[in-house]
Amino acid sequence: MYSGKGELTSSRQGSGGGNVKKLLDDFRKGLERVRWFSAVFAERLKIEIAIFKLLYESDRMSKTREDLLRKIGERVIELKGHQDKNILKDSVVAEAAAEIIRIEKTLDDLKGKAAEIGRVAE
Repeated sequence: MYSGKGELTSSRQGSGGGNVKKLLDDFRKGLERVRWFSAVFAERLKIEIAIFKLLYESDRMSKTREDLLRKIGERVIELKGHQDKNILKDSVVAEAAAEIIRIEKTLDDLKGKAAEIGRVAE
């Protein structure tokens, strides 16, 4: 018992070392859990950022595709009055159509990569 004079009684003197050791062991175990959790969290965060980057790139490519489709539509309207012109052979339309095909392939690749990363994260 504590006598109030800064001394421990003989019944408490021997058990203090065991408590400190247990406290240190518990602290180490807790620290290991925090390290494990932070490592898992950091890895998951890297995966999420990679997916966000792929989705951002996919969205950007989709907007470019929409702009090209709009360009084709505008060119078709411009050529409407010219019966002698073949719309599909027009250089503006052909280039835009080729670019759309390339973008669609890229979009499929990006979606595949995002799905693959998502599967790895699980």
